[in-house]
Amino acid sequence: MAESPSRLRPAEIEHFWQQGYLFPVEVLTPAEVDQALAAYRAYRTVTGRVGGLLRRRWNYPKIHLVARWADALVHHPRLLEIAASLVGPDLLVWSTNLFVRAGHSNSRLAWHQDAPYFGWEGADGKVVRIWLALTPTSRRNGTMLYCRRSHEAGLVRHEFVDRTIAGLMQGEQADYDVQEKDVVAVEIGPGQASLHQPTTVHSSGPSSTDEERICFAVDYLSPSIRPLHGPDSALLVQGKDRYHHFLPEQRPAADFTPEALRGFRDAVLMRDQRLAKVMQVVHAERVTERVGGA
Repeated sequence: MAESPSRLRPAEIEHFWQQGYLFPVEVLTPAEVDQALAAYRAYRTVTGRVGGLLRRRWNYPKIHLVARWADALVHHPRLLEIAASLVGPDLLVWSTNLFVRAGHSNSRLAWHQDAPYFGWEGADGKVVRIWLALTPTSRRNGTMLYCRRSHEAGLVRHEFVDRTIAGLMQGEQADYDVQEKDVVAVEIGPGQASLHQPTTVHSSGPSSTDEERICFAVDYLSPSIRPLHGPDSALLVQGKDRYHHFLPEQRPAADFTPEALRGFRDAVLMRDQRLAKVMQVVHAERVTERVGGA
C-alpha cells in the first residue's frame, strides 16, 4: 500500500530519533495560517480583558479546552499524521502552548529540556512536541535553538545559574555542555513546524526585529505513558486509550462556554498540583545526592 503523503518519510523519522529534532515540516496552507492568526488575535483580545485564571494562563497549558481554533489545530489531519508517524496511532494531547516574542524583546531562555519536571513514566519514544510557526522564525527574532543529539543524555539536572532577576527570568539551565558546532537555529516559515523530543536541549534568544514571533506548540503523547505523583488529564484526539492513565478531557462546543471554562480550570489546577509535587520530589532527591556526596 502506498505511503500516505501526510506521514513523515522514513528518512525524516530516522533524523528525528537520531538528532532529537526535525524541521522544516509542512503543515498549514497560507489560508489556514491567516485563519489561525486571526483567531489567535481575537483570543488574545478576550483573554486580555477577562480576569482570573484564563488571563494568567492564556498561553499555556490547556488552550485547546477553551478555544475552538486551538482545538481545530490539535485535530488537524496533518498534525495527527505527523504525530502518529512518531508516537503511534493512539494519541493524547497533554498540553498546548503559545510562544510569543515581541519585537525588540530582550527575553531569552536558558539551555534546557522540556521534561525534567513532567513526571512521566514510560515516555521514552512516546512523545513529540510540535512547534508550529504562525509567523516567520529566525535568529533575528529569537527563534528556538536546538543542540544536536543532546537527547541522548536522557534527563539531566537543571538549576538556576544565578539568583538575579535576569537569571531567574531565563529559567533553569540544563547541566549539559552545549558546543557551538552542535547548535541549530529553527528558521521556518508560517505554516511550517519543527518537532523535538522532550529531552532535546534547546534555548531561545532576544529579538532585534520589529515583528512579533508567534508559535503554537502541541505535546502529543501515547496513552501508555503514566503520570507520576498525582492525577493528570489529557484529550484523546485519535485512536483509543486502553490504559486510562490520564483523566479524559472534553472538546469545547464553543469558545469560552461555562462548561469549557470549568474543564479548563480543573485541568490546569490538576496539572499544577501534580507538577508541583514532581518538582518537590526532584529537589528532595538532589538534596539527598548532595548530602550523600559530602
